[in-house]
Amino acid sequence: MTRLEGFVDHFEANGAIIEMADRSSACVSRRNLPTHVHAGDFIVEDLERQSLTVDAAITQLHHREIRLMNDSCFD
Repeated sequence: MTRLEGFVDHFEANGAIIEMADRSSACVSRRNLPTHVHAGDFIVEDLERQSLTVDAAITQLHHREIRLMNDSCFD
């Protein structure tokens, strides 16, 4: 069984759309998400605990990369 991991792209009425590295996406129910998840957060599934968590280090790196790309576009 493969674990779910990817970035929260956006939220819909019943859950969040997660964009994964292979360019596929998954819809995750809001009740299965961590309480303080935001669009752009990197979600990782813990198969042993059967829960989802936000990987803060990857999320922060991703936000930093986006800021750098934005800064270079507007110079």
